[in-house]
Amino acid sequence: MLKPATPEQMLAITAQRVLGMRQMQAQTEDYKEVWLDAQWWVDLASERGIRLPPWYVPATPSKLQSWARRLRRTPFSEHYGCSPVGLIRRNPKTPLRVFVGQMLEP
Repeated sequence: MLKPATPEQMLAITAQRVLGMRQMQAQTEDYKEVWLDAQWWVDLASERGIRLPPWYVPATPSKLQSWARRLRRTPFSEHYGCSPVGLIRRNPKTPLRVFVGQMLEP
């Protein structure tokens, strides 16, 4: 059985989470942020009961594959014509949210 975290441990966990979030924000600050389909992706996600990742989360091959499995878009290369690594290489300044939004499109 797990012991509840102490207030000091909770504070340390929160500080670590905030640090990680700020590091991702700094890493993605030069990413494109304005997308014409952004609201449509939010609506599509809402219809499916899904929360899109935040804008500051960078795309990684493992995250793309995970979302593709979750949205039943596998095998990845059949749907996108390349591997997750290739997709990121072709779109280096694109956050994960955009790729997930595009996966939601019919």
